Amino acid sequence: MNKEELENILNYIVKQSLETIEANARKIEATIDYVAIFAKNKSEFNSLDIVTRSMGNEIDKETARTGNTYSLHEPIKTSAGLLKLIKIRFPDPTRPQRGAPDFKIQNYQEFKSKYLKKSGNFTLMLKEKYEMIEIKGVDVLVYIPNNTLGERLKTK
Repeated sequence: MNKEELENILNYIVKQSLETIEANARKIEATIDYVAIFAKNKSEFNSLDIVTRSMGNEIDKETARTGNTYSLHEPIKTSAGLLKLIKIRFPDPTRPQRGAPDFKIQNYQEFKSKYLKKSGNFTLMLKEKYEMIEIKGVDVLVYIPNNTLGERLKTK
């Protein structure tokens, strides 16, 4: 695994996610905040982790039980903006998707009011310090939190 292959995986996840958002919530501008890549096996996890570790610093030890999260030294350009936060998740048979990005939108409460009950494809997920809406895609789980990981890290 090299940086180019990692970027190809990230761009695939972002592309699938934007298509999922567009199919479920038209004309929503969403900016990438964070991407979790779901490793398919231990070997892939190790390869992804080595490459990502060489590109940034490990952060967010609170969620280390599911993988390693990194803040990149140089953001990666994607079709949804610059990506600075990446998590490499341990292999998990309950996560057959390729990945799960978080997106920032302009008005979370308006989005929640408009779309949450409109479709069975939206799920509200309550966390201890924030909430987020999950949208299931073909090969991704898309998350729109009211307080993104990037924002939460700034307040620590």
